Amino acid sequence: MVTGVARSVAMRTVLALALLLPATAALAQPADRVVIAGCPMPGAESGCLVLRAADGKLYDLTGARQRPPLNGRGIRITGTRAERFSYCQQGEALAEVTWEATGTLCPSR
Repeated sequence: MVTGVARSVAMRTVLALALLLPATAALAQPADRVVIAGCPMPGAESGCLVLRAADGKLYDLTGARQRPPLNGRGIRITGTRAERFSYCQQGEALAEVTWEATGTLCPSR
């Protein structure tokens, strides 16, 4: 026969596991990868770099391993949505950013 104490411990264990399950599932999710084409430009803050996509959305590329040149030419980036705030406070922060030139001309500001 199960005592009141044993039942209480069992219920607490089941509750703790039920609460941890969503967190474990979130950790197991694959990284949210993005591939976007647009024009790189300096960010509002010193040292920041952003990409303006064709739809006007901004992406923070400051964490790029190799920074693209600001030469008026378009690029295509591949990166992972970063679950963090950025010093730049401009656009969606991306991590693990790589890029390649597309050869397109960017509109002048």
